[in-house]
Amino acid sequence: MGNANDEPTTAQVAGRASRRDAIGASLRECRPFVAAELLLIPILLALRGYGVIRNPSLLILLIGWLSLWLRRTGWRGVGLGRPANWRWTILLGLGIGIAYDAADILVFLPALRQLTGEAVQLDQLGDLRGNVGALLLLLALTWTLAAFGEEMAYRGYALNRIADLFGRSQAAFVASAILVSGAFGFAHIGQGVTGVLDNVLAGMMFAALYLASGRNLWLPIIVHGVVDTTSLVLLFLGVSPS
Repeated sequence: MGNANDEPTTAQVAGRASRRDAIGASLRECRPFVAAELLLIPILLALRGYGVIRNPSLLILLIGWLSLWLRRTGWRGVGLGRPANWRWTILLGLGIGIAYDAADILVFLPALRQLTGEAVQLDQLGDLRGNVGALLLLLALTWTLAAFGEEMAYRGYALNRIADLFGRSQAAFVASAILVSGAFGFAHIGQGVTGVLDNVLAGMMFAALYLASGRNLWLPIIVHGVVDTTSLVLLFLGVSPS
């Protein structure tokens, strides 16, 4: 049986809380600390570019979770709270997602292919055509790591932290949206230059939806999931959206 002396004392608990609050206060109020925290993002993206890591978005999400925990903000504080109207948020997300994917396939991707001279590289998806098991696995990953994970990492965490650095004005959020969309695109460098540019455009759309909805994450999460879902279903049916 454990010894009562093994239990943390009130003073120890208070000490841990005070250290957490001291670090959190520095991350909230000291711009050099905010800048140092944000410097981790381009470092991770550079490592992705050199092939050292495969998923910088997941690491950015973990950094965001730690930062929010230290600052006692939580994900609700950056937009994961209940939207004003669930029904309209879902319907709007479905409509925007389907419309955007159609525009992407019919307009954006052809224009980007003409600009870069290459199609989106989707080798990482493997042979999805007619493979039900692969489709179900990728849909599960789409709605967890992509729709939820990437929106929380880029729009919820990174966009707000960069805006913190610039003073959280309207201009700061616009500049942050542009920078974060660039980072989001580069995180998909495995899809080639066309894939990077296509994801920059998607990132701008997700950021615009996030800001337009009062910095609520649910609309861009739903749209992100719908866009990726429709693309995967098309690949499953043998229709390449690239």
